[in-house]
Amino acid sequence: MSPCKTCEAKCCQYIAMELDTPRTKHDFENLRWYLAHRETKIYVDKRKWFLEVHTPCRYLKDHACTIYEKRPVICREHETKDCEYWHDEFHHDHYFHALEELDAYLAKRFSRKKKVTPKK
Repeated sequence: MSPCKTCEAKCCQYIAMELDTPRTKHDFENLRWYLAHRETKIYVDKRKWFLEVHTPCRYLKDHACTIYEKRPVICREHETKDCEYWHDEFHHDHYFHALEELDAYLAKRFSRKKKVTPKK
């Protein structure tokens, strides 16, 4: 049976956009701002950073696409082998639901002090 017949359209409930990989403390400030907003999350998958915004597609009705024949290319290219229908939850390298989670990550990441080798 095709998963589309019983699908709850999880993939149509959010958008995810790749972000520039943050490297410095300053780079993380935009990410902190994103997480300060409702319905946003950030995840890292295979060393790539993504902003996830939970907002359902305006063309979704009763878990079905009302513009199926004219749907965007990204929808057409979405394959069932990658579908969330088959997975309870994707396993990302990191997944931040709130500002506090990112701040804890940053505290660990930037707390590494360089070891000083004593001179002999």
